[in-house]
Amino acid sequence: MGIGLGIFLVVVGAVLRFGITADVQGIDLAAIGVILMLAGIAVVVLTLILMMLRSGRETEERLPGDDRRV
Repeated sequence: MGIGLGIFLVVVGAVLRFGITADVQGIDLAAIGVILMLAGIAVVVLTLILMMLRSGRETEERLPGDDRRV
């Protein structure tokens, strides 16, 4: 879910930055677009780091009534 959210933020930010040419008084759409793109990239990077850290752990499972580890 994290990667999807990051990609969504990057796409919305890119649309705001490059796709919309309207001027809204008091709001800089280009700056908001850049902020959303950076946030999306950060979400994707953090999600990938967490996925790598989780995959490095060894899991231990115990079978019911058995003391052996699988």
